[in-house]
Amino acid sequence: MADLAQQFGETTIDEPVSETILRDLRLVGRRLLMVVIPTISSSEKRAELRDWDLWGPLFLCMSLAVMLSVTDHDEASVVFSVIFVIVWVGAAVITVNGQLLGGKLSFFQSVCLLGYCIFPILLSAVACWAINSFVINDLAVVMRFVSVLIALLWSIWASSSFMTDAKFPEGRKLLALYPVLLFYLSLAWIVLIGFQRGSVPNAVVAEGSVPKNVTAGSAPEQGERFLSEGLDMLSSRLSYK
Repeated sequence: MADLAQQFGETTIDEPVSETILRDLRLVGRRLLMVVIPTISSSEKRAELRDWDLWGPLFLCMSLAVMLSVTDHDEASVVFSVIFVIVWVGAAVITVNGQLLGGKLSFFQSVCLLGYCIFPILLSAVACWAINSFVINDLAVVMRFVSVLIALLWSIWASSSFMTDAKFPEGRKLLALYPVLLFYLSLAWIVLIGFQRGSVPNAVVAEGSVPKNVTAGSAPEQGERFLSEGLDMLSSRLSYK
């Protein structure tokens, strides 16, 4: 048994759960560092992603979906589902598209990297939430747009170096990168629109911002009252004549 353990390497089946969690967290941290510093060479990225994982991308996807669903209380479940589907189906479609174009891509390594590269977009969502909480004027629109734009370019830059090194045939590299652009652009657009809608109540329906001449009541009640008053006025004029 000892010879087998030495032959196949050390196993982690008997290690404590806390050590396993810390090891996985360090692994996720190293891969997030590859996204934060996109200048790392593609060979180093491939070496790091040889032992791929989906826990990090799943955590990033869930965090982004939760943040966006919180901003839209009426359609929270729809927003959560849309983000979840876009991330996983989009990453799978990009990888299959690259393989069909002749690129040397490992399916799970590519999905893992594309999932980790949504980290800048998650940071932009956090920034948009902070902007909506502390800035309620026209400057907030510009700040949200700039933060989402930087995150979009950051995600594309971090993922494109891996995709371009997949040895695509001549003339097919742009065809492989175009879906990557659409993938991150769709996520960035959802973040921008979601927090734009979430900022409306803070900017418009502020305390004391309702005009004094607006009476209480819903729109149907006000319409019925206006119609009844008009009919009473018309009947009084006809009886007078």
